[in-house]
Amino acid sequence: MNSFSFELAFAALLVVVSIAGVLLVLRRARRGGESRSARLDGICIVVSLTAWLAGLLFMTMRPGSGKGSLLNLVPLSFQGPSAVVDAVLNVGVFIPLGLLLVAAGVRFSVALLIGLLLSVGIELSQYLAQVGRTADVNDLLTNTAGTVLGWAVGAAIVHVRRRADS
Repeated sequence: MNSFSFELAFAALLVVVSIAGVLLVLRRARRGGESRSARLDGICIVVSLTAWLAGLLFMTMRPGSGKGSLLNLVPLSFQGPSAVVDAVLNVGVFIPLGLLLVAAGVRFSVALLIGLLLSVGIELSQYLAQVGRTADVNDLLTNTAGTVLGWAVGAAIVHVRRRADS
């Protein structure tokens, strides 16, 4: 399987997990404490998070082209259109995490910390493993922003849904 096939499969996984996240957020907003439904939703959240994390780790830890640099500590330095596209994609990759954290009932501050620490773990692993990828402070920022954006969208869905139901 070539690199494009992996990227396409990962994109499909992100779409499926995002849809699952939105549906689970909608169910959370509607659910009135039904324990059986909450248990099933919890299982769906864990399965979705596991699939997302497995895909994320595969895509971020496979050998790549770090363009000769192991580390970038210059924040918000996006040189060229491809760097901007990469930043936008990084935000998109972490949106499902934020959605699923809302579905799980995780508070904003905890979701922010989870997104940040997961990103730190990935970037540190890329640096230590030296798999040909650049550990980049901008990835920390964009990944965390994606988690926050996903959480904000999920929280807005819950708010709108509960308001419409009342």
